[in-house]
Amino acid sequence: MTITLSSLMSKYEPKKLADYTTFNLKTMTVIHGYPRGTFTRPLLLVGPAGSGKTQLAKLLAAEIIPGMTSYDIRFVDAAEDPSVKTIKSISQTVHTYARNSQNLRVVILDEAHDFTPQAMAALKGLMTKFPSVDKGVFFILTTNHLSGISNPVRDRCLVLDVPATTVDDVLPMACRVLDGEGIPYAIEDLRIALSKDSSGLATFRDMWGVIEDIITRRSMP
Repeated sequence: MTITLSSLMSKYEPKKLADYTTFNLKTMTVIHGYPRGTFTRPLLLVGPAGSGKTQLAKLLAAEIIPGMTSYDIRFVDAAEDPSVKTIKSISQTVHTYARNSQNLRVVILDEAHDFTPQAMAALKGLMTKFPSVDKGVFFILTTNHLSGISNPVRDRCLVLDVPATTVDDVLPMACRVLDGEGIPYAIEDLRIALSKDSSGLATFRDMWGVIEDIITRRSMP
């Protein structure tokens, strides 16, 4: 049976918040504080590309609304349509009745820095109406560029830095995938392959590329 990268990602990527691993204590303290009710403001995740912001946002949404359906969560990639029309569409969504026990909707705005100034202004107005989880809507924004988020929107959020991931962050996942598939590897060789450079940084995105390379080489005659 041919192993595909998409099937491996579907099989091994975290399915719940407890599966998400990072050595950054502050990040996880804040993230786990939302399901407990410690934090309720809209959340703005800020970090470099490949640091796991989008995945973290989706896992947090699933933790807050167990058994959530597509009706409960609205995912928007701002890069696809950064205009005010997108915010108007979101407004229609959040003003309808939620179909879960928490009466809560989650709106994830990925790459939020791409929104136009008009869209940012409309988003600010929407967040003013729904300033916290207990008001029925939880906004989670992600961005690589904090400067691209307008001050009024930023001021309405809890801003959380998601640091660049290191080899130590991604190595356990890489080992779990290879061990689970019975693919042999040398741990030090894997560590070197995951390292982007001498800084010790690595991304989960690059990790899957390394896994794909290992699978490709293994399938060669």
